[in-house]
Amino acid sequence: MSQSAVAHIETFPPEPVTLFKQLIDAFSKQSIDGLTLMNLATVDEEFGVLNRNVLYRGLSDDDCIIYVTQRFTRNFKNLQANTKCSIAFFMPQVVLPSQGPNPALWQVRLIGATAEELPDSQLDAWWEKELLSSKIRDYVFPCGQPVEYRELVAKHDQFLADHLASGQPLKRPATYTAFKFRAQRWDFLKAGSGQIPDRVQYRRQPNGEWLATHVST
Repeated sequence: MSQSAVAHIETFPPEPVTLFKQLIDAFSKQSIDGLTLMNLATVDEEFGVLNRNVLYRGLSDDDCIIYVTQRFTRNFKNLQANTKCSIAFFMPQVVLPSQGPNPALWQVRLIGATAEELPDSQLDAWWEKELLSSKIRDYVFPCGQPVEYRELVAKHDQFLADHLASGQPLKRPATYTAFKFRAQRWDFLKAGSGQIPDRVQYRRQPNGEWLATHVST
């Protein structure tokens, strides 16, 4: 009888964010544009749960995942009404040197997360990291409203032309904001084709430290 193929997570650091940073760095290097999407699930009054793929922006100074949005969006209103949410990352074909030479599929979940809106004093730093196209979108694109695509393109192009002619930096609009997510558990799943998957879960203890254990899938 042949030995089972495994996707064992052989070693893992004491802090979940350390493993997360390793995965994000490896995944972004093999990504075409270096961007990473995450799935954000919020509690919605109309639909119960609302899922949306959003752009991962980075980590806060205290190692919480950052989500950037506008104060008129549905996600913002949901997080204001109920701060409970969950986050998931899907990273296929990642080669992580600490886990061997073979590529693997990784899923990372934040379980029992709570959203905290960043204070106004911290928003300018995140605004400066935004791509120009994202800044223009924040000014001229109405989120979730019926639109005519060609009109949006025309608005974008006109706004861009006016901005370049002015020679002035784009100021952060009052609607721009960001949240950080503080999780009670981080869940890391590693899998591969024809392999027995492995899963490590970090659980926050009452003293604030993390307890990491293998859990069944």
